Amino acid sequence: MGKKSKIILFSILGVVVVAAIAVTLYFVLRNPMSLSESRMVKDLQNDKGLTSQKISGFNFDFKVESIDYDKNKANSGDEELSLTAKADLTNDTYEVKGFPVDLKYTKEKDSKESYKLDSISYDLKNIEYTAVGGFPEDYAKEVVNKTYKNAKLDSHTTDLPKKTDKFTFKISNSDMSGKLYLNYTFDSKNGWHNGKFDTTGLDIKRGKTTTVKVDGVKCYTNPAVKNIILLGTDAPDNGTSRSDSMILVSIDSNNKEIKFSSFMRDTYVDIDGYNKDKLNAAFAYGGPQLAVKTIEKNYGIKIDNYISVGFGKFKDIVDALGGVSVQLDQDECGYINWQLNKNGQAGTYGEVQVKDGSQKLNGQQALWFCRDRGSEQFSGSDFTRTSRQRRMLMGLIESYKNSSVKEIKAITNKLKKYILTDLSKNDLNWLIKYSYKFFTYKTSDKCYPEETSGWTDGTTDAGAWIIQMNSWKDTRKDISHYIYTDLK
Repeated sequence: MGKKSKIILFSILGVVVVAAIAVTLYFVLRNPMSLSESRMVKDLQNDKGLTSQKISGFNFDFKVESIDYDKNKANSGDEELSLTAKADLTNDTYEVKGFPVDLKYTKEKDSKESYKLDSISYDLKNIEYTAVGGFPEDYAKEVVNKTYKNAKLDSHTTDLPKKTDKFTFKISNSDMSGKLYLNYTFDSKNGWHNGKFDTTGLDIKRGKTTTVKVDGVKCYTNPAVKNIILLGTDAPDNGTSRSDSMILVSIDSNNKEIKFSSFMRDTYVDIDGYNKDKLNAAFAYGGPQLAVKTIEKNYGIKIDNYISVGFGKFKDIVDALGGVSVQLDQDECGYINWQLNKNGQAGTYGEVQVKDGSQKLNGQQALWFCRDRGSEQFSGSDFTRTSRQRRMLMGLIESYKNSSVKEIKAITNKLKKYILTDLSKNDLNWLIKYSYKFFTYKTSDKCYPEETSGWTDGTTDAGAWIIQMNSWKDTRKDISHYIYTDLK
């Protein structure tokens, strides 16, 4: 064969080979690659490190069902594979069989490393779980210790047939002691869920009454009695003014009682730096701090915190609460309506019904109720006014006694902007956290001095009417024994 013939023959063969390769590539690229033809899928199926993953505490075992293989990337050396798989999910708590999962694997060009799992996505909403164990103990401990310090797991009982799980924790810290129960229920859609605290076995620690010196004055105190003074001023906002309403709220965990003690505003007392004056003047001279100090010094009771609010903000608080229900008599109803009409407010705020019984008052109506000390046509005095203020507070407790801790927290957050207080965030959280217990306490109230005894009236050198205590020693003994019942 001549040279020319060989060249022609090889050229024809070359064309045939190229054509064959082209046809092969055409059919390969045109048709989807089957699962068995994919080298990458084979590698994945053989590499348990890729088809078995541990994610968020769950073990996943994948069985590849379909592939989406980018051949262009494969030809360039960068392999990428998207898989639709069925997965089995297991851990010590749950088991789920065959739910859909999307996976994406990649392998870089010329990489000698194994394929890596680039992403995984799945929808747990429609998965039906099977319980193979109880709720994880470590997580239960974490849940409890977020709320209760020094909680120790006492027992854990799982009943898979009944789909219930119960933890018992022993609590002993500065606030609480006893047993706390944490209960979970199971269903196939949500797994172990709905963890609820059962606090029937818990109580606030009892305390003993002792004395402390406050600016050199002996005052009684007790860790199981929280004393918060409520100061209502005659200012439209929360500015400096006189505190015409002063009610000490004593949360007595020893006796499971909330006690309200009113201090008469015209009581003649010693005020540091100002000699003697009416009790309500202390706030005007030095704000809530001097008001607290003056009450402690004269009455011998340690006050833990104060909450101060002006008349205008008081209205905002009642309206923010959606009103407050109070037991009224016809005389009190008439007084509220008289003041509303006298001040041109009836059209804006509305009148109350003149009847005996409970009525829900809005902010302005509640303010006139709390300011009611009678007039020429309505009976009353400053003593009956303080009684009305205490009745309104007890009405508030009655209104919210069935509220959850979550609801009380929401209410507290809503009202914080209307008050002045030295309650810290921790103090507020403590009150909110145990509100479910405080709302079960019985309530009682007193006034110092009482209307009929323990005082005489008088006047200052300037001619102002005042209340003079007959015996401060007897007054201190009376109030201390009322608030601290363990005193002898």
